[in-house]
Amino acid sequence: MKAEQRLKVAFIILLIVLICLISFGGIYIQNTKFVEDIIPEYSLGMDLEGSRVISLVVSDAVNEVIKENYEKSKEIFEKRLQQMKLYDENLTEMEVEDYTIRFDEETGKTILQLPENEFTDMIAQYTAIKGTFEVVDEEGNVLLNNTHLKNAQVGYQTAETGTTVYLTIQFNEEGTKILKDISNTFIKTTDEEGEETTKTVELKLDDTTILSTYFEEEIANGILNLSIGQASSNTNDFSTYLQEASNLALLLNTGALPVSYTMEENRYVMSDITRQMFQIPAIVVISLIVVGMIVFIIKYRKNGLFVAISLPGYIAIFLLVLRYTNVMLTMEGIVGILIAIILNYIFCTYLLHLLKKNEAKTQLEASIQFKEAILKAVWIIIPVSITAIVLCFSGWLPIFSFGMVMFWGIVLMILYNLIITRTLIISCTKK
Repeated sequence: MKAEQRLKVAFIILLIVLICLISFGGIYIQNTKFVEDIIPEYSLGMDLEGSRVISLVVSDAVNEVIKENYEKSKEIFEKRLQQMKLYDENLTEMEVEDYTIRFDEETGKTILQLPENEFTDMIAQYTAIKGTFEVVDEEGNVLLNNTHLKNAQVGYQTAETGTTVYLTIQFNEEGTKILKDISNTFIKTTDEEGEETTKTVELKLDDTTILSTYFEEEIANGILNLSIGQASSNTNDFSTYLQEASNLALLLNTGALPVSYTMEENRYVMSDITRQMFQIPAIVVISLIVVGMIVFIIKYRKNGLFVAISLPGYIAIFLLVLRYTNVMLTMEGIVGILIAIILNYIFCTYLLHLLKKNEAKTQLEASIQFKEAILKAVWIIIPVSITAIVLCFSGWLPIFSFGMVMFWGIVLMILYNLIITRTLIISCTKK
């Protein structure tokens, strides 16, 4: 090899080593008194990380409840869990991906199983809250309620003082007419003697006052804008206000529960699968990978050596992508990782066999044979890829996890070998 080729090969090998160190070790920075890894953690499903089990029962204050109300409550629970938006301190928007609902049709008792994380308590609270929205006057008369709502949306506006989060409530046709009358009635007036009189209304959610206000102008379009919190340039404050507005919008959009629920039980259930249970399988898998690398080197010599060097790099990048794309890993997802690694090994074996069989003597011949191997691999993998894409749309988390893992594994197998493995092999071939 010429000096330029040696430099290219050395650079790629160092890059693979660096990627492996980052993926398997992490990147640690000083944070106050401690160091922390800035690489995202794996998102683990409840079967791997444990879960919170929350039991909700119909309130004792309810005397007569028909079964239709239980069914409606279950539908609202599911809507809230499906539509709920979660915001972390970096303003990353997430969803409640992993949950189960068990429902007793006779008693209305509902058991939620949620992943254990920083959002668990909030998810439970806003799933079970009744969510009765009312606009009442000073005498307590209800002027508007959930039946008058069309939808609610969250927005924000940035100014010199900071960013303000807004909750925009849009009323239906009947609610728009009522809101117009309210905005003309509940105002501040001044009599002939200069005394001011203010008629106010209160916006309530489950008897808790959200806002007490009067109107300075007529609202004829049926849209009410409420500022949540204060204008702020602080990211933590903004994420807090954004989460609060999102939770309120969720309750308004999904409607009020027909009955009240109370929390009977709230406990953490550990996973049946422990880290110790993974140790022996992990050792076996690592041993098989090492044996496979040795076989490559012994059987295919120089080409086998470079392919063996590239193998850990594929696994490292694969795992990093799963972490950064926040793929929820279940046991089925773990199986998907193993299958993707096996597919990559089979592809590399076929590639080395093809190179040895045809005895590529120039970089052009090696490049042509590599493209041939890639094309054949693509045609073979197409059915697997289609299946993986279809599974990605599954609503059942174990199947979804397997599909997403396989999708990324196949995409990275093609791209990684086309860029890294191909460059290593061609660079060590004579021109």
